[in-house]
Amino acid sequence: MNYDLTPEQLSIKENFSKFCTKEIEPRAHILDEADHEEVKKLIKENIKLMASIGYLGMGHDEAYGGTNLDLISQAIAGEEVAAACASTFLSCGSSSGLFGVPVKLFGTDAQKKKYLPGIIKGEIIGCFGLTEPGAGSDAASIKTTAVKQGDKWILNGTKTFITNATIADVALIFAYNDKAKGPGSGVTCFLVDKGTKGFSVGKPFDKMGFRGSPTAELILEDCEVSEDAILGKVGHGFIQAMQTLEYGRIGMATVSLGIAAKCLQHANKYSKERTAFGKPINRFQEVSFKLADMMILSDVSRLLIYQAAWAKQTNNPESAIMASVAKVWASEAATQISSMAVQVFGGYGYIKEFPVERLYRDAKLGEIGEGTSEIQRVMIAKDLIRKYAA
Repeated sequence: MNYDLTPEQLSIKENFSKFCTKEIEPRAHILDEADHEEVKKLIKENIKLMASIGYLGMGHDEAYGGTNLDLISQAIAGEEVAAACASTFLSCGSSSGLFGVPVKLFGTDAQKKKYLPGIIKGEIIGCFGLTEPGAGSDAASIKTTAVKQGDKWILNGTKTFITNATIADVALIFAYNDKAKGPGSGVTCFLVDKGTKGFSVGKPFDKMGFRGSPTAELILEDCEVSEDAILGKVGHGFIQAMQTLEYGRIGMATVSLGIAAKCLQHANKYSKERTAFGKPINRFQEVSFKLADMMILSDVSRLLIYQAAWAKQTNNPESAIMASVAKVWASEAATQISSMAVQVFGGYGYIKEFPVERLYRDAKLGEIGEGTSEIQRVMIAKDLIRKYAA
């Protein structure tokens, strides 16, 4: 088995590292400290910057302006973006990934032509509307409804914790068109454009972390859309959402890895420069062992992410479980690593002037978003029981 990156992948890593270090990382602290209105302006600029280097088109077809690169290459680039600014990774991923991927996989030619070129250029921003106030982990219990009236559909409901809600030009909305059929064949996905009558956005949430990526509710009150707003087939929405979230879990694992890698970088540098008792603190086992653990945890995260990306790319039947494994490990590793980084910095790690404070707050989302660690373990356990049932 060859673990070497290809020359193209090495070039991607180098180019994205240089670009993000220069253009994105200096803005991360500013984004984190900005008020909601300023965040909207700054994150749109960052999305455009990432579009300029081709990041938003890596997973999309050349016909629409993308480069259609493999998932490992996307993870390599994503780690560099996340290390520079986790909020930028999240908003870019919500638009080109959670919105763009289902349009790519299930959309009509007309829908792809309408949205994908703009998504790839950063001129259109998308979002993914599945989660509701009473339906997070239990996504099948969504209450948003879609009722057909003539050649129109009337949508009613509220979506919550929606990344990019306040800056999105278009949203994917998942709604029950036939509750009796259950989620497997009773949920439909709709494309709802900003400005559609009955479609509004709530107040931005004041979050602990990822403060540079806006999050809010989407509200649908007798929101009327046409038949051509349906993504894919009527009744296939929940299946589309679950397939999309496999990509999303690899993405959430990747942003966790980026946070972890940046924490290790900061802690390693600081521990060489900070002296105590007459020598650099990295000469003390209490600190050096933390650095060693940070490297072990982050390296395993990277390997699991690459494995999950490879499995999804090759249509391996185990890809969904591999994505769950990668997400659980990488997200929980990131919270541990960020905590260790703060500890290495001591009191300075608790001050907003130092980046590990922000990284510590950002890390926690990995264990919650795109399916909690608990839900991932439920899925992994069910798969194990199924495989090894007597």
